[in-house]
Amino acid sequence: MEVTEKENTQIKKWYHHVLEACKRYRLFTYIPILVLSVSAFSLRQKNEGLVERVARLETLNETLVSNMILYNRSFETFPMPIFQKLKRGNEFIAQYFNPAYVKLLGHNFGYNRYVYIGKTDYEYFPKREADLYHNYDISVAFTGIPMKIKVTMKDSLKNKLNVEVMKWRQIRESDTLIYGMIILNKPM
Repeated sequence: MEVTEKENTQIKKWYHHVLEACKRYRLFTYIPILVLSVSAFSLRQKNEGLVERVARLETLNETLVSNMILYNRSFETFPMPIFQKLKRGNEFIAQYFNPAYVKLLGHNFGYNRYVYIGKTDYEYFPKREADLYHNYDISVAFTGIPMKIKVTMKDSLKNKLNVEVMKWRQIRESDTLIYGMIILNKPM
């Protein structure tokens, strides 16, 4: 289909009229402003929804953390450092530290146990140490056999401590929990 000269002239006239209308009424200015305004309004609505959701999730997280402490209340007064991890996929996520653990190793996370809850060993220890702990966690999780490992840790004064870490597994509903207890030996 070829466009005839007459049709071509009509198309050019139509484009010319549209262009003139856009120039006369400043549509090239107002249309982008309208698009940007609608976009900004939409983003603001989405942002308000996300702010609400984040607030609900933070409240839920605080509730879960306090419930975890309540669940482990028998360890709150236990004199030995105790921790708990939850197996999620192939990761072990920190869930609980008793006050004795915070007293011994709290310098690593500002003596605030809530800072470390929800993190893995890879976010807390150097990779080599984290790999070692992760491998022991996997062994305990799959075999169910309690293990003792000897490791060296640093206290808040950077003194090396020879310790034994005893790990055991507990299955609660469909969750695999790994508990650990630190047994102090003599400083190096």
